[in-house]
Amino acid sequence: MNKKAFASIIGLGFIAILALVFVLNLLIPDKSFSAEENRMLQEAPGISISAYQEGRLQTKIEDYVDDQFLLRNTFIKIKTSSEVTSGSLESNGVYRCKDNYLMEDISAPNQQYMTATIDALKKFRKKYSNMKMYFLLAPNAANILSDKLPATVRVKDQNKYMDDFFASLKKTGIKTIDVRDTLKSHADTVQVYYRTDHHWTTDGAWLAYNQAKSVMKLDDNIKYESYAVKNDFRGTLISKSGFVNGMNDAIKIYLPKAGQKNYKNSIIYYSDTKEKTTEFYKLDNLKKKDAYTVFGGSNHPLYTISTPTKSTEKLLLVKDSYANSFIPFIAQDYREIVVVDPRYFFDNINDIIKSNDITQVLFLYNANTFFTDDSLEMMLNAYN
Repeated sequence: MNKKAFASIIGLGFIAILALVFVLNLLIPDKSFSAEENRMLQEAPGISISAYQEGRLQTKIEDYVDDQFLLRNTFIKIKTSSEVTSGSLESNGVYRCKDNYLMEDISAPNQQYMTATIDALKKFRKKYSNMKMYFLLAPNAANILSDKLPATVRVKDQNKYMDDFFASLKKTGIKTIDVRDTLKSHADTVQVYYRTDHHWTTDGAWLAYNQAKSVMKLDDNIKYESYAVKNDFRGTLISKSGFVNGMNDAIKIYLPKAGQKNYKNSIIYYSDTKEKTTEFYKLDNLKKKDAYTVFGGSNHPLYTISTPTKSTEKLLLVKDSYANSFIPFIAQDYREIVVVDPRYFFDNINDIIKSNDITQVLFLYNANTFFTDDSLEMMLNAYN
């Protein structure tokens, strides 16, 4: 076989492989969630003139191709394995830190998303000017535990991003709940973040709740005891990074101390699964890979919490997964809480507010997610 014929065969074979990959990408159903990265994957975006003009359509198409590519997780594992083998301190956006901590890098705000989100929050606040509104933006581990980062690593200044956002919010009348000093002041005596997962611990959520309680003027005064229900938790940062040095963590749940007459049992109703329960903690989920789902199960688009408290206030809680371990505490402060996760909720939020007679609103996000996500803006603007 001459060289020209051989080159032609190689070229045709390469084209055939590309065509096969293209066809398989079209045929294989999209995945909505990555357990390895603990995040939602971009699915096929809806096409609209406004999205194209704002530049969001192009971004979503690029994210869609990246997230839904054939054998994506396999290629990620190959990449992270090579980085781990070479002794790298960083892999797939995760740093190998002191005291067996793994920490996600700090994400810079997507300025296009942030401008649109702040504008949407201003309009939302103006529309419901009679409601008290609060925003708790939780810092991430690489911010609060920056002393544990490798000496050669310099992460982005999340404090500046948060300060700028809080300054923008104060102009709207939405009160900010800043838990940075509270978490940092307790970090030497309390484990406020998991070593191998990006979430704060239940102890961290409890500290944040007490800060929120002060700002929101809540006065339930319930006394709790904490119980370790799992001592070998290894979170999603292990899978995402490929690092294996992270130490096992304990997952704790908080239960009210016995004999408290002011503690009231809640009824939780999950709209997506039609499940009704009085339990905030799904202990069977401790056996799953993502044991953090012990806090309320998977991320639900919408659910309600009814508690026979003295208060008649009704709260709309707009959140990401950081709120999941926070919710059992604040449930004692409101007659009803409607919990909405904008990443999964696609109905009319105005209808939810009206039909449930909402009187207060709390937004609760972690900074990394909030600064890089546009789902809140999309939800607030969808029916305005």
